[in-house]
Amino acid sequence: MNSFGNTDFLTNDVPVFTEKEMSQTIEIGKVYRPAKFNVILLKQGEINLKFNLSDFIVKKNSLLFVLPNSVYEFSSFSSDISLTGLTFSRDFLSWNGVRSNTSRLMETFASGFQPFYEITPHELTSYLQLIEIVMRTVAGDQDTPFAMEKKRHGFLTLFYEAASLYRLYNTAYSVKMNRPQELSLKFLRLLSKHFREERSVQFYAEHLFVTPRHLSQTLKETTGRTAGEFIDRAVIMEAKLLLRDLSLSIGRVAEKLHFSDQFFFTKFFKKHTGLTPSQYRAAE
Repeated sequence: MNSFGNTDFLTNDVPVFTEKEMSQTIEIGKVYRPAKFNVILLKQGEINLKFNLSDFIVKKNSLLFVLPNSVYEFSSFSSDISLTGLTFSRDFLSWNGVRSNTSRLMETFASGFQPFYEITPHELTSYLQLIEIVMRTVAGDQDTPFAMEKKRHGFLTLFYEAASLYRLYNTAYSVKMNRPQELSLKFLRLLSKHFREERSVQFYAEHLFVTPRHLSQTLKETTGRTAGEFIDRAVIMEAKLLLRDLSLSIGRVAEKLHFSDQFFFTKFFKKHTGLTPSQYRAAE
């Protein structure tokens, strides 16, 4: 399952999910590439997750932004978790009139070093009130005058509130970044584009105009992992996603990840997971 929520916004379904729906959709320890955009408000508890190949602990009163086509792994949910989430697609944004700046808005969300930010009590209250309005509007009588218009505008108000909060906190966070953190972020962005075909630290160092040693030392200081460890982790996470597609042979998975042949892919995968690709697929 690669999508969090499959709700149709323009039916009687509510485009909002809770921890119950999320627990039915997400399996702890599995890798996901969401098909839709999700904004999750964590009201209580903690979520441990991997994003951008880094580990994060999302705590209460935080907005978590889950981007389509990015890779996530949810490591754990605390027992007292309480959340509410909003899910939508790019097409839905365009259909609701967010056309001219949809790409710019998505780039705003994608530019962050971390996927969540803790908001103030006032912002939390306002956001929850907007969610309640959307839920009431979508679940209301569909035959009332301007029912469709109210749905659209209620959703868009909530969407822009989330985008506004993200821009506010992401800008403040970016201003505080030091040079090592900036280099780490640039590396992760570059890695997300090239990890399928490039597994050499030298390649990334050259594109960032630093030495391989400097790149790995900087990443180790800022994230706790070297460049090589990040590269391997990116390849393994993508391999796990591809192996879940049973229409792909293991040889085809190796080919997609630019291994010279299936033997070397199998050796690499087993080294990092303890399982062969066949064993991993059988265990899924």
